[in-house]
Amino acid sequence: MSESPLLTLDEIRNALVTTECRSLSVGFESIGLRTHEARFDNLSQTALPRVAEEFLLAGRNRRHDRDTQLSVTHYFTDPVAVALSQLGREATEASRLALPAGSEPEASLTDAVAGRRSVRDFAGLPVSLDDLATVLRYANSETAEIDTVLESGSEVSLRLRTVPSGGGLYPIEIWIGARNISGLAPGIYRYLPHEDSLAMHGGADVLDAATAAVMESGSAELRLGAGFALLVAQPWRAMRKYGPRGMRFVFHEAGGISQNIHLAATALGLGSLDSSSFYDDDMDDALGLDGLFRTTVHLIVLGHVSS
Repeated sequence: MSESPLLTLDEIRNALVTTECRSLSVGFESIGLRTHEARFDNLSQTALPRVAEEFLLAGRNRRHDRDTQLSVTHYFTDPVAVALSQLGREATEASRLALPAGSEPEASLTDAVAGRRSVRDFAGLPVSLDDLATVLRYANSETAEIDTVLESGSEVSLRLRTVPSGGGLYPIEIWIGARNISGLAPGIYRYLPHEDSLAMHGGADVLDAATAAVMESGSAELRLGAGFALLVAQPWRAMRKYGPRGMRFVFHEAGGISQNIHLAATALGLGSLDSSSFYDDDMDDALGLDGLFRTTVHLIVLGHVSS
C-alpha cells in the first residue's frame, strides 16, 4: 500500500476539534432540531430519552434473574422440543418455486474473505437463478439435524442451519426482491430453508413499493443491482425465551446471515452491499408487516460488478 501524504496542522486540529470538543447548550431541551452530534455533546445536560442506552441496559445478564432462568428452563421441556422440531414448516398456500442445483463458487473461503468488498458500482446485468440459489443456501439453509429423545421415548429432529442462532430459534427470514433475476418474475419472495424453495409473497407492485421505501442515498445501487435480500425478523421468537437480551441475538443472527451472503456472492464473482438506507415504516407497509412482531432489520443489494 502506498504511504499517505502528511496531514497539515490545520487538518489535524480540525479533526481533533470535531471529535473531542463539545458545544454545550444551556437550553438544549427547548431546541427543535437536535442532531445526533448535538445530543452527544449535551448528554450531561438533557433529560431526553436515551433509547439506545436503555436497550443495552435492558439486555444485560444479571445474577439471580429468576424470570430469565425459568423462561430458559421451559425451553428444555418436551412440548417446546416438539414445537422447535416444526420450525420452518410452512402451511401457506403461496406458490412455490423449487430452487435449482445452484452454481459452484469460483473462489475459496480464504479468497472470499480477503476479497470481499462493499460494491456500489453495479453493472445492471441479470443474475442467474442458480447463483441466487447458491447465495441463499450459504446464507441460511438447513445443513444438518440432531435427534432429541422425549420423556415418552419418542424422538424429534431439530434442524441446524448455516448461521448460528441463539437457542436454535431462527427468528430471521430472508426475503428476496427480484428485480433482474433470470428465470424469476419480478416480485418479492420468501426463502423457505426447510423446503429449499422460494414462496411468492407479492408481485411487481409489491416490489415497486419496497423499492420506493429505499432512501435516495441508496436508490442508485438498488436500481442497478439485480435484486436485494431483506432480513425480516420476528424478535419475540427470541425474546420469549431470553427477554430483552434476545434482541441482541436477533441482531447477531442478522449479522451472520449478512456475512454469509457477502462471502457467497464474492465467491461467485458477484458484488454485494449492506444497506440500512430504507424507511422502516414504509418498507414494512410495503411488505405487509406490522413493524413490531415482524419487521425488516436489514437490506443487502446483490448484482454483477461493473467492470
